[in-house]
Amino acid sequence: MRREVTPGANRSPTGPGRIKEALHNDVAVLRAAREVFAEQGWEAPVSAIATRAGVGVGSIYRRYRTKEELAQSLRVWAIDHLTDLVRDCVDRFDPDQRLLAVFFRRLLGESDGPLLASLGGKLPRHNEVDRAIGELLAALEALIALAREHSQLPADFTSADIMLMSVHLRPSLPTDPKRATELHERYLDFMLDGIEHAYRTGGLDTAPTWAEWYRMWQPE
Repeated sequence: MRREVTPGANRSPTGPGRIKEALHNDVAVLRAAREVFAEQGWEAPVSAIATRAGVGVGSIYRRYRTKEELAQSLRVWAIDHLTDLVRDCVDRFDPDQRLLAVFFRRLLGESDGPLLASLGGKLPRHNEVDRAIGELLAALEALIALAREHSQLPADFTSADIMLMSVHLRPSLPTDPKRATELHERYLDFMLDGIEHAYRTGGLDTAPTWAEWYRMWQPE
C-alpha cells in the first residue's frame, strides 16, 4: 500500500477537523503547484501557487519551509498517484481488453498531467522521491509482464516506453480540457496501433532503458 509521506508531513495540525482541513489544503496546494510549475517553470513564485490554490502564502510556508521542499513533495505525490493507477489497472485486468490502452485512457482522464521533468533539473535527488520511483518501476514491470503474458506487447517494450509515451501524450494544449483530452486520445490510438504493428512484425527498435528515462527526468 502506498505511504502518504511528504517532506513537510511532520508539521501537520492535530485534531480530526484540523487534519481534514490540512489534507484538503495540501492537495489543493500540490495540484496548484503542478499547474503553475508546468505553466511558468521553476521560477514561478510561491505566491502564484498560493493564489491558484486559494490559500495564503503563509499557510504554504508553515507546511513547507522552502519552495524546494514543496516541489519535492509534489514529485512524491505525483509519482505515488501514478503508481496507484498502475496497480489498480493490473488488479482490474480484463483479458478481453488491451491493458496498455486501459492504463493510458485512465491516465488521460484521471491524472493531472505527466511528471514534470523540468523540476528534476532544478532539484537534487531525494530519498522519498527515490522510494516512490522504485515502487513505480515495480508496478510498471508488473503491468508489462501481465500484458506480455496475454500477448499484448512486444518483448522489447519497456517501462521507460510508458513514461516517455505519457510525456508525449500530455502536452499542454491551448484549448478547453475536454477537447484537449479528445486530441490526446486520438494520438494515443495512433501510438497503440503502432505498438500492435510492432508486436505482429517482430518488435521495436532502440528501446529506452529505465536508466535512460531517469537521466532525462532527474539529471545529475
